[in-house]
Amino acid sequence: MVVENIATFKVHKVKDGPYQDEDTGMWWLLCWVEDCDPEDPDDVMFDEEVPFSTFTNAYNFKKHFESSIDPILIEFRAGMEIKYDG
Repeated sequence: MVVENIATFKVHKVKDGPYQDEDTGMWWLLCWVEDCDPEDPDDVMFDEEVPFSTFTNAYNFKKHFESSIDPILIEFRAGMEIKYDG
C-alpha cells in the first residue's frame, strides 16, 4: 500500500511577485501561508514560494487578494513541482 504525503496550506496573502525563474520558465509568488497540519505548532504561519507554470495563473492568484480576505486552500504531494496552478 502506497501512502502519499499530502500537505495542505491556506494562503492568506501574496507578499511579492510574480517573478520568473529564467532557467525553468516557472513563475513564483512569495506568499504568507498557514500549514493546516503542522508538525510543530510554532511553525504554523510562514513565507512560502508558490510556483505557477504561467504568468497569467500567478497573476490571477495574486489578484484574488485584491478583492477578498478569504484564504485560498492549496494541496500538494511531497516532491510535486507545481504546488498550485489554478
